[in-house]
Amino acid sequence: MSEQNSIPLNADSLNAIVNALGALVFATVRQLPADRQEAFAIDLARLARNEERQGNLMTETLLLDMHRAARAAAN
Repeated sequence: MSEQNSIPLNADSLNAIVNALGALVFATVRQLPADRQEAFAIDLARLARNEERQGNLMTETLLLDMHRAARAAAN
């Protein structure tokens, strides 16, 4: 596998990555039993809070996006 990126890093490609991660979280949560779906979403929210406390606002934002995807899949 090549170490060279085939996708340029710009706003469009980063948005596509975030959207793909959200889709991955959504699909993963849908495969979990109902009692684990909420726990998955709660874990993502907890991780986001930890990142906020550490001042990592970009990571916090990404985790919150993943949390929303998990919640959407659980409903």
